[in-house]
Amino acid sequence: MTATERMCTAIKRGTPDRIPTFEWFIDPSVGKALTGSTDAMDIVERLDIDGINIRPDYQRKFLDEKTFEDEWGNRRQLTGDCIAAVIAQPMTDITQHQSFTFPDVKADHRYATLRKAVERFGDSRAIIWNLRDGFSDLRDLLGYEEALMAPMLEPDATKEFLDRVVDFNLALAAEAVKRFGIKIIATTDDVAMNAGPLFPDETYREVILPSFRKVIQGYKALGCLTVKHCDGDVRPLVDLWIDAGIDCLDPIDPGAGLTLRDMKAKYGNRIALKGNIDCVKTLCTGSPEEVKAEVRKGIIDAGPSGLIISSSNTIHRGVKPENYRAMLDELRKGEL
Repeated sequence: MTATERMCTAIKRGTPDRIPTFEWFIDPSVGKALTGSTDAMDIVERLDIDGINIRPDYQRKFLDEKTFEDEWGNRRQLTGDCIAAVIAQPMTDITQHQSFTFPDVKADHRYATLRKAVERFGDSRAIIWNLRDGFSDLRDLLGYEEALMAPMLEPDATKEFLDRVVDFNLALAAEAVKRFGIKIIATTDDVAMNAGPLFPDETYREVILPSFRKVIQGYKALGCLTVKHCDGDVRPLVDLWIDAGIDCLDPIDPGAGLTLRDMKAKYGNRIALKGNIDCVKTLCTGSPEEVKAEVRKGIIDAGPSGLIISSSNTIHRGVKPENYRAMLDELRKGEL
């Protein structure tokens, strides 16, 4: 199997020739320690990782050596992590959202990294087009506090804006499918914490869920498989997401008490699972042998069909390089 075939088979709940793996991000410091390179594509290739996560490109206007403004009008600051922190937003009032202009979907530079990945890898790596399903754009453009309050205080305006967000992301998806034949789309909008969903059930169902359903069904209509990421205890939301059409759920957050075994038993006949090697504890402070044991347990509990093994979030800069290597080595032993 090619890596693309392997990944698609797993997401469709089939049994590939080996259990695939990919990460949302691999911190350059970890990648360099293992491969000698900080380039994401080099790291994926040299570590023989099955997939690579690609986000749309947005131009940056630097205000100083660490601070820049992106095409959304967000002011961001480089912190050393993979995602620059938002420190100022372009919107202050959701009821005035019509004055906000989205970036140009058709701008050629939007797809520069995606084009490079497709040209370099073809089907030898699965390319995951990382878009959004609503809340993350609301959060980035309004700020966290306002984004949490708007669905309850201004539900109609919030629904209108989320509908615009969905249309923008569907347009990004359509361009990627048309230009590059993308097969897998992931959304990484977090709407839960360890204690459960960020919103009351009624608010989520009435304000957030309609746009989520629209965007997932839109991705599916384009012929794409969908991977939904959300940290925290997502159990009150999973059935809603499955009904909306997701194919795979990530990361089965161990910090929220979720286990691959329980989630496989409950949902394994409906969706694939991705996760959940603990990147807060085991990958950071455990030994290579403890990492390997966690990989073996994950495969026993949720494999071999419908499973993607990965960290429980990302390979961040706190992960020990030798532990990530141990995770990959142990996974390779499980070729089917």
